[in-house]
Amino acid sequence: MPPKTPARKPTAPPSDPGLLGSLPLTETDRRIISHLQQDGRRTYAAIAQDIGVTEKTVRTRARALLDQQVIEIVALVSPVALGYSVSALAAITINSPALGTQISDALARIDTIDYVVLTNSRYAIFAEIIARDMQELQTTIETQIGAISGITGVELFPYFSLHYQQARIIDTEAERDGGVRDIELGATDKAIASHLNVDGRMPFSAVAEQLGASEGQIRQRVQAMIENRQLRIMAILNPLKLLDRTMAWVAIKVSPDTRLTDVADALAAMPSISYVTICAGRFDIFAEAITTSQASLLDLLDREIRPLKGIRDTEVFIYTNLHYKRLLPVHLKNRTGASGDEPVHSFYEAQP
Repeated sequence: MPPKTPARKPTAPPSDPGLLGSLPLTETDRRIISHLQQDGRRTYAAIAQDIGVTEKTVRTRARALLDQQVIEIVALVSPVALGYSVSALAAITINSPALGTQISDALARIDTIDYVVLTNSRYAIFAEIIARDMQELQTTIETQIGAISGITGVELFPYFSLHYQQARIIDTEAERDGGVRDIELGATDKAIASHLNVDGRMPFSAVAEQLGASEGQIRQRVQAMIENRQLRIMAILNPLKLLDRTMAWVAIKVSPDTRLTDVADALAAMPSISYVTICAGRFDIFAEAITTSQASLLDLLDREIRPLKGIRDTEVFIYTNLHYKRLLPVHLKNRTGASGDEPVHSFYEAQP
């Protein structure tokens, strides 16, 4: 799951080829993105030297990728660090599959929803809700989701913990280099993370000026957060527009004699798992898988997930479409108003 981009743009219609469709990815683009997914602040000179092109080429291609919103460079942190105390996954049923795109578009425009997935399963849609408090969560369900025509039911899975997030899309089989854990940040670190969440390549000198600190202090705190797996600065992009990617929610029931955190830790260690949340409800854990094909998804399930000690049952929901918007810090949402300033990115898979 891409984590958790300013005036909100209308959702693309189904005929729209999507954001990546307007700028096909070359092999150079993919290699640049791979570097920026490893480290969103890596210098263009270092990337150029590694992939064998000029620094000007890297700078030009990276700017094009950013300007056309193919990628965004953000600071991945726990939602708590950005001012949100409550998160949940809403599993939604609808009265007709023909309404799936229309309903998912409407859900994606709700301010508290940052991620919407369309599937061809018993839950037609999954929507992740990130709220300031329980009251805002309840308001979202009752007055916003409940007002959308065509929804027949909502099953809520409140998060105990957003255990792990790692939005590595390209080179998912590379050595695991540490995703973000759900760890509380201090006040200064929250402020730093909020600035870098808006622009992951914001100069540390500019962050320091905003916060009344020295550049060295900012650099030191960022490095400490990265080492403690409280923060990661990286490029995010939508995997469904890469023609060799399959995504799915894997819902897991855990045996009563097994610790949920043990299973979550084992899932987080798998290169193809990008997101793990421990939740309440009929499922104990939701894990997001990103693989190169449905065959490799099956292999992941059979060889890695289902054999785990304590796994009692699994259910897989393969994505056919997703919407996302970057999660802004609460103070910026307050400044821009309840309607939100984030563009909603909609991606439609190419038909074979």
